[in-house]
Amino acid sequence: MDELRSIVASVFKMGKGSSLTRTEMRNILIYNLRWFDPDMATSVVDAAAASGYLRTGPDSRLSPTFDMGSTFVDVAYRPPQDLDVSTLIRPLLERMIETVVRSGLERKEAVRTINKRVSELRLLFPCAVIQVGLERGADMSPFYIEVEDQILYGDR
Repeated sequence: MDELRSIVASVFKMGKGSSLTRTEMRNILIYNLRWFDPDMATSVVDAAAASGYLRTGPDSRLSPTFDMGSTFVDVAYRPPQDLDVSTLIRPLLERMIETVVRSGLERKEAVRTINKRVSELRLLFPCAVIQVGLERGADMSPFYIEVEDQILYGDR
């Protein structure tokens, strides 16, 4: 399990809720767990959201995108002191392709199939990834909002 997922799981297990505000998450990281200073805690929450570990609900509360029940984090877990959050952010397309690969395609074949859709159907790459994922039975719904934002507003 990677560091951001472990951190998010620890926060939600400590927070005793299925959703938290950004401030609640930040405060748990700073005051309850005592892992980070305020700036670093903000960066960790932002990185977890940007990497797809958190989804924002209609009420602006954050919830994990993974099954907390099947996520084990050792009680003695602490993130490394030299944690570089910027290296942990997983780009949208990487996460999307990984989801398609988990549906049973090898990575090279997945990318080849996606590229074929891009050229044949003249789709934007993220849209082609969603189409291939859906055809393979993968749950692509966690990416819809991010892809829509990327199409409407570009990379921010």
